[in-house]
Amino acid sequence: MELAVHDLVTLNQGESVEEGYARTKHFVKEIEQLNYHRYWFAEHHNSSDNASSSPELMVAYMAAITDKIRLGTGGTMIMHYSPLKIAENFKTLTTLAPGRIDLGLGRAPGSGHHEIIALAQGKPDSFSDMYDKIEVILDYLKDEKAASFYGNTTAVPYGTQTLPQPWMLGSSGQSATKAAEMGLGYSFAKFFGLKTDPAVFKAYRDQFVASRFFDKPSVIVSYMIVVADTQEEADYYAKPLELSRVALNKGQIIANMDPEEVKDFTFSPSDQAYLDGYYNNRFIIKGTPGPVQAILEDEIATLGIDELMVYAPIFDHDARLNSYRHLAKMFGKI
Repeated sequence: MELAVHDLVTLNQGESVEEGYARTKHFVKEIEQLNYHRYWFAEHHNSSDNASSSPELMVAYMAAITDKIRLGTGGTMIMHYSPLKIAENFKTLTTLAPGRIDLGLGRAPGSGHHEIIALAQGKPDSFSDMYDKIEVILDYLKDEKAASFYGNTTAVPYGTQTLPQPWMLGSSGQSATKAAEMGLGYSFAKFFGLKTDPAVFKAYRDQFVASRFFDKPSVIVSYMIVVADTQEEADYYAKPLELSRVALNKGQIIANMDPEEVKDFTFSPSDQAYLDGYYNNRFIIKGTPGPVQAILEDEIATLGIDELMVYAPIFDHDARLNSYRHLAKMFGKI
């Protein structure tokens, strides 16, 4: 079982962007030492608390300071950008870091209405179907003639010796069959809080058609996971993340708070019921290594997971690293 990290570069309360980036640089190198397979950066715009707005630049920088870990975008929000520019960015990255670059194909905006307009310079996207746009991107990556007027130009660098790995991102299961048809990896963000029938993952595997990018189906599922030495510690460090999740459910965004400041906070019965649903559905998992491992192994068997991706913006750096270290030990990485 491979392990991976999903990072929004969530800033802690009172932390500057520069401090958050410095912490992230250090963390990526530590994660590589724990033998995690890949590290993805999200794309979010107009967010005061998540500082990953340009994941391709994060990938380029982190590739230069690491040696073996795969780096990618989780994802690149393709609705905002030209297929040619996306392909050239990732062909450049894979030339600079051969065999280490992933392209997460996100069809959502990663932003609100005003950001969509600003990113598009007020112009509508020329594609009515994001899957058609993905096909153009893939053709460019493979140095093949793209559809429509896109075929009149070539994405450079041309003839790269390695290809980036394209992954179809999903949070509802609807894109799984498209990923299978295109021969792409499928990455499902379970921590978004959307339950999906295991049949979705079976259909992806059954319908998969090999491509130049993948010779067999590959499934990543992302969870919010907090692992600690004791259950009390897990509860303590998870509390700010639970507060953020409850706030988001109410349309609010709050800072990632120091757990010491919120340790005595009591959720209302309705908020607690909402959180209980998250835990019962395994969108969030917390606890000591033994129980967490049992839950994850059941998820792996039920959904047919090839790689676990973990989103855990724990406030305390050492506690965050310890949580990821526990997971590395569970699956024999260290």
